[in-house]
Amino acid sequence: MSDFQPDSFIETPGERLDSRKTVAPAVIDLLSLTLIVAFDGIILGHYSPSALAGGGIALWVLFFMFTIFLTFVMGASVPIARHLGAGDKDSASRLFGKAMSSAMAIGVIFAVISFVFKGFIFQTLFGTSGDVQRSAVEYFTMLALFMPAIALNFTGTGILRSIGDSVASMKTNLTANVLHAGLAVLFVYGHDGLGIPAMGALGAGLALGIGQTVGFLIQLRLLVGKRTLVELHFRDMLRPQMSILKRIIKTGFPVTMEQLVWMGGQLVILAFVARIGDAELAAHQIILRLSQTLGVIYQGYAFANMALCGHRIGAKEEQASAKIARNMRLVSVGTAFIVGVVVLLLKTPLARLFTYDERVIAMTVTLIPLLALLQLPKSLTMITASELRARGDLIFILTVCTITVIVNILGLSAVFVFALGWGVAGIWLAHIIDEVVRFTIHMKRLGLGIIKRV
Repeated sequence: MSDFQPDSFIETPGERLDSRKTVAPAVIDLLSLTLIVAFDGIILGHYSPSALAGGGIALWVLFFMFTIFLTFVMGASVPIARHLGAGDKDSASRLFGKAMSSAMAIGVIFAVISFVFKGFIFQTLFGTSGDVQRSAVEYFTMLALFMPAIALNFTGTGILRSIGDSVASMKTNLTANVLHAGLAVLFVYGHDGLGIPAMGALGAGLALGIGQTVGFLIQLRLLVGKRTLVELHFRDMLRPQMSILKRIIKTGFPVTMEQLVWMGGQLVILAFVARIGDAELAAHQIILRLSQTLGVIYQGYAFANMALCGHRIGAKEEQASAKIARNMRLVSVGTAFIVGVVVLLLKTPLARLFTYDERVIAMTVTLIPLLALLQLPKSLTMITASELRARGDLIFILTVCTITVIVNILGLSAVFVFALGWGVAGIWLAHIIDEVVRFTIHMKRLGLGIIKRV
């Protein structure tokens, strides 16, 4: 990593993005998002194991549903970055407005679906019962009330982050997540002096909803106040323009399908673990939340890499784009090594953050070495995928993801769990193998130097 210099990402400070102002805020932004997910798990875990298990499943269902919004996030981000790189802010702003109006409409539809099918989702699909089912339904029902606002905040900050406007995204999400954290403690455990009852999983959902709604209002103020790289004009949201919508959907749909495949695989794995036992499910949830929290560092690098590469590609500077990505891989894998060592050293304290249940703690401690090992290939795969997205090679990423989820995540997990009897550890070993395979395939593809029109 000795050849890495922060200024090597971007040569001039004029119209181009400053790498330091792009990378660091993106990491902080995403770190706050996953830290709040981990904190949410800690709060629920200390309330009760069933609240942790049920709330965790409900949150993953929300994540699964929200992959549809990646159509608008990535479908708009890739061409917006190229427009900005070419100096065409007006076209970039129009794309942003259309993406936001689509997100608002889908958010309303999802809210209705959530109310109608919540029982079917958690009882029939996941086979939950008792306190776990009650916690899942309470958490998810509360989220449904706020789903349109959550959708708008998710889509808007996602686009801003992906086009290099990570400072605006960071301001929005930091405020939302700090508010979420404070309200979660208050609503989950209650406060006698304020007359607030302990609401458990229901309170966690309420805290998330309020935090995201406030976050969207802050984002809206930044957009309307012209403090972002793109502007939001309400006329762009109110006037349908099918040519732009088709462009967004055509570009973003492969990314949505990629994430749907990935999240679908994770939901199948959750269904496997839920049928093994509550303690195993709780331990798996802890590792899942820790994996999300740790992975956000490389995800921040990846979003910055996609924005920086996208701007350079839009400016017809392909060699500079490739150099940016090489440097980012070095930074990411170096960070991953440090993160892995820290996780190994703190494995028992990390497990105890989430629960007092000694059986769950013991299971979690045995899984953490696999989590530490996962960091290296995961950090590299995130960067290579972001470079491929900046190049517009989205169908290829989808194809690779579909095959590897079926073969590695589901296939190997089934063999390791059911044939070899390795339990939850087998599932996380399959994840490590999957990341190594995908990184290898991505690097071979990048060697071809393909750039596609979006």
